[in-house]
Amino acid sequence: MKLEGRVVERKEIPEMDIEAMFSLMNTFYDNMSRDVFRKDLADKDYCLILKNEQQEIVGFTTQKILSFELDGQPVHGVFSGDTIIHRDYWGSLEMYVVFARFFFELGKSYDRLYWFLISKGYKTYRMLPVFFRTFYPSYRMETPLLEKRVMDAYASSLYPDDYNPGTGVIEYGSVKDKLKDGVADITAKELRHPDIDYFVRANPDYKDGNDLVCLALLREDQLQPGARRLLFGEG
Repeated sequence: MKLEGRVVERKEIPEMDIEAMFSLMNTFYDNMSRDVFRKDLADKDYCLILKNEQQEIVGFTTQKILSFELDGQPVHGVFSGDTIIHRDYWGSLEMYVVFARFFFELGKSYDRLYWFLISKGYKTYRMLPVFFRTFYPSYRMETPLLEKRVMDAYASSLYPDDYNPGTGVIEYGSVKDKLKDGVADITAKELRHPDIDYFVRANPDYKDGNDLVCLALLREDQLQPGARRLLFGEG
C-alpha cells in the first residue's frame, strides 16, 4: 500500500484536511478535544501529511520551529507535536523519509538543529535508536549536562506547569489525550527489548498520556549507517 507524504505550511492546510486529521487522532486516542487540537495545530509552522492511493489522510505529524537562548547562545530545534499513522500502515517509512529530507536540509541553515521530541508511546521512542547513533535519554549513557539543559529549557517553555525536570517527563496535571487501550500496548515480549524496557522505566505513567522528553541532533553524521540508506538512499 503506497503512501505519499509531503510537508506543507500549517496555514495552507485545507479545512477538510484539518477535520480528517482530527478524525484520525480521535480514532486512536481517548480524551481528544476538537478545540484543543485546533489550537495546538494553529501554533505549529509545518505539517507532514501522509495520504494513501485514494488520497485519504492516513497519517501526519505537526512541527514547530523553536529558538531560544541558553547561556547567551542561540539554540534551534524542530518540535514534533501531534503525530499519528493509521495502524494499517504501520511499517511504512514514508513519514520518516519525508521528515528527514525536509528537516535535515533545513538544518543546514543552522550551526545545530535539534529534534525536540516528546513520546507517550514506545513506538515513537523506539525509532530514535533505529535511526540515530546518539539520542537522549537512553539506557546506553547518561544524558550530558548540555543536552539535559537544552531538554529542560524547551520542555519548560512549552509545558511550564507540567514538566518535571527531575524525571524528564511531562506529567500532565489535567486530563490529557492518550492512546486507546489495544493500540500499541506493551507486552512481555516488547519489554524484553532494552529500549522499550528503558522507556517504561523512564515514563512509568505513559498509559495516562505522560510524555517522555527526548532530544536528537538533526545531522546526517548522527544517523545509523542503515538509516542513511533508508532515508537518503546512501551507502
